Amino acid sequence: MYCLFAFGLVYVAGAAARLGAPSDDWRDYTWSYEDDKTAAWYKEHDLIPPEVAPAITTVEDEKSYIVKLECIGCPFRVRNKYPVLETWQEPAQDNSLLLNFTIDDSQPSLLLNGETITPLAPLPLNIYAFQTPANLSTGIMDEIESIEMLDSSWTLGTKYGRFSLQYEHTQLATEHPGEEWIQFDITAIHIRHTQYNPSSAKLDKKGQRIVQLLIAKGFVGDKPMLMIKDIQTIERNDRKQPLKMSCGKYAMIQTGFNPLEWDYYGKFGTMTRKVHLVLWKTAAFFEENALVLITLSLIFGGVTIIRRIISWRGVRPIGLTQEDVEAALLASEYDDSRSEYFEVSTLEEQKEEGHQVPIEVTESGKWTKEQASV
Repeated sequence: MYCLFAFGLVYVAGAAARLGAPSDDWRDYTWSYEDDKTAAWYKEHDLIPPEVAPAITTVEDEKSYIVKLECIGCPFRVRNKYPVLETWQEPAQDNSLLLNFTIDDSQPSLLLNGETITPLAPLPLNIYAFQTPANLSTGIMDEIESIEMLDSSWTLGTKYGRFSLQYEHTQLATEHPGEEWIQFDITAIHIRHTQYNPSSAKLDKKGQRIVQLLIAKGFVGDKPMLMIKDIQTIERNDRKQPLKMSCGKYAMIQTGFNPLEWDYYGKFGTMTRKVHLVLWKTAAFFEENALVLITLSLIFGGVTIIRRIISWRGVRPIGLTQEDVEAALLASEYDDSRSEYFEVSTLEEQKEEGHQVPIEVTESGKWTKEQASV
């Protein structure tokens, strides 16, 4: 077990280094899986507790910020090194959700934990956030930022629970061209990606805050750019209100997303999801049974060809026989007509010589020769 754990530490350190972390020494990442030291521990060792990280940590001015959003009344997820089973702390300590808002100059766009929220990417837009103690220290916050743990590409396990966010995303126009307010309101959190103690919690307690950002759009030369002019956490009642347009409508766009209403095929209850489900199931069936279907097709094709060959060979002699019969009949009629021709010629010759030739005409219009006296 110890060897396995040591190997895991080396793997974590190496993987973290590949993700851009400043060190490949596993001892530099013990903070990500070791239990946090308590106030009692610092008092016992006669040490000053570390400084608590602020609600908003500036990574780069006007470009990147980490928000430690207090999650009032939320359950606290406990993840330990060895047990596979994850549990819920009772009673739950005060905790927060980490949200990294960053400008991506290549687009340009505003990212939240690696996902595009301005302009808002098409739904379903799943956004995940780590849960930490509310008294997370500035030192740990710096470590989290340095290894880019809040980016969507991060897949390594840590002691922090990771929640799927249910949210409302609102864009508000302002009186200043090129500026808009972005309000991100987390309405619930969910853990559904694991079979161990899944759960959900609503963020509907009094005093719950949202994140509000002022985004400015502009140009650097011919290249478009974005910048974060302001970022704040405010209570829901204190949020900016939308402007009313001359038509009577509000200058705002609001989008809600609940991950429990979506799956791989689309949103439950929609025709789009039904179509996707049929297409994917059909494709999966053909993919799983491709060999059987190909074999059956070859067998069916072979049987069909053999039956056609046998049928063709059986019809051919019959066709030849029918042709022979028709030829024989034509030949017979030809012979009969020749015989009558010779008879007619003979009678006409006799008549020309002055011989009396009595004839009898039949009902069919043919005549027959009787006894004649020469």
